[in-house]
Amino acid sequence: MAINSNQFKSYLTSGYAYLENNKQSVNDLNVFPVPDGDTGTNMSLTMQSAIKEAVSVSGGVGDVALSVSSGALMGARGNSGVILSQLFRGFSKGCMGHNTMDSSVLAQALSSAKQAAYSAVMKPTEGTILTVARMMSEFADKNYSKYTDCAKFLEDIVKVGEDALKSTPEMLDVLKEAGVVDAGGAGLMCIMKGAMLAAKGTPVSLKSASANRSTAQFEYSANSEIKYAYCTELLIRTAGKKKYRKTLIDKLMKIGDSLLVIEDGGIIKIHVHSNEPWNVMKIASVAGEFTKIKIDNMREQHSEIFETLTEGEQAHSEHYDKQHVPYALIAVSAGEGFSEILRGLGVNYIVSGGQTMNPSTQDFLDIIENTDADEYILLPNNKNIILACKQVKEVSKKNIHVLETRNIPQAITALMSFDPTLEARENMVNMEESYAAVRTGQVTFAVRDTNVNGVDIHKNDIIGLNGGEITVTGAGVSEACKKLIEQLLESPAAIVSIYYGENVKQKDAEKLKDQLAGEYPNVDFDVISGGQPLYYYIISAE
Repeated sequence: MAINSNQFKSYLTSGYAYLENNKQSVNDLNVFPVPDGDTGTNMSLTMQSAIKEAVSVSGGVGDVALSVSSGALMGARGNSGVILSQLFRGFSKGCMGHNTMDSSVLAQALSSAKQAAYSAVMKPTEGTILTVARMMSEFADKNYSKYTDCAKFLEDIVKVGEDALKSTPEMLDVLKEAGVVDAGGAGLMCIMKGAMLAAKGTPVSLKSASANRSTAQFEYSANSEIKYAYCTELLIRTAGKKKYRKTLIDKLMKIGDSLLVIEDGGIIKIHVHSNEPWNVMKIASVAGEFTKIKIDNMREQHSEIFETLTEGEQAHSEHYDKQHVPYALIAVSAGEGFSEILRGLGVNYIVSGGQTMNPSTQDFLDIIENTDADEYILLPNNKNIILACKQVKEVSKKNIHVLETRNIPQAITALMSFDPTLEARENMVNMEESYAAVRTGQVTFAVRDTNVNGVDIHKNDIIGLNGGEITVTGAGVSEACKKLIEQLLESPAAIVSIYYGENVKQKDAEKLKDQLAGEYPNVDFDVISGGQPLYYYIISAE
């Protein structure tokens, strides 16, 4: 019995419901016990976007599959969501031109889905969602002629997928060590199981309404307090070999915050928020000759933006500048401190997101399609957002470049090398070279018991990640930070920036800085408010 378009929609809806109901279980399969396991959430939100497109479409199975592909492409979040969108993209191609779906069309669609997903990943890894998709496809290719009942065919395909998922720890040591199956594969099997149950006459319903989420939002409040009104940026050409950075930091910290001072090759770049821009210039003038001065009144900018919004838009709004510009820089940020730093370094648009909150392809497109620039540079600042940014390039006809930054400290260093007078290709090369040397660490807490690299980790342990690998466990927050910095300084570094999160008090961060300065007298330590959730400290050394 062939599947018609209405049945196909019901299968998809049931698959989404099954995944949404079990997304936390999928999230909990994250290999590393850090509080950013969001595979289930990302896949569910991607699926939600796909379903929204499908429900109102008329026509045959091929038409529905095309709408699902489009919705998933726009709503794709995180690496798992992007791969899922590619599976739907390939599935759609396999259904093209078909009003109904029999076993041969289903096998063809699964084969096309597998090919699209493998092609989307630069280095396909077995033991992941790709393996699960491949093994289901291979079974379908070999056996579709044996089935006249699509419901039975789908049931047997799901059995193969479940076996494939169980085998993933045998293909990836990291899964075996953590005692989990692949999270992306588990998410895919939730969708497949839900579809199968609908085919058998018992479709799955949502346990609770799913909240829509839009991450590309800018938040303004008429009553927001801005402590320091003036954002001051200076570029100074120094004379001689004298170093000014430490002196400038000590003096400027007394009259402002959000301070960045970069000294490199006879050039000093300063960014600071203060109420005394004239004193900022006076203090900085001892270092040399100004080649750039930029002072913005942030209170005035805030009021102007707020006044342009209608009453219904004032709580959450998107503000786009329609003026033509050579470049538009779009960066992902989690934490108002980090967002302010990025804006001060020239980022035009901030997309809220990061750990546990990956923005979608559509979030970036909304900005790009509503603005006018010759070139767009995207800074994902998270390894799980890079694929979504790359997918934007496939959808938009505009000139889009993705700088594959994996954290905000890399973005900060890269932005220091950005020159709006250069061509995009040259800027990309310069920015990539500049952030490649940045070493980063993060201090957070474990969300579950596990074993990583032979080390037992218990829920709520403080853990430190050095370049993405857990290398510090069990100590208190400050102690873990010290141990992590000790590792980062095994290679020489002149500057260590310590960005403290929303759950760390400034006085505690300053105390940590003083202790480190005593232990490492030849290193400049900066303490800056990042305001990031989940991670107590984010550290960069260069």
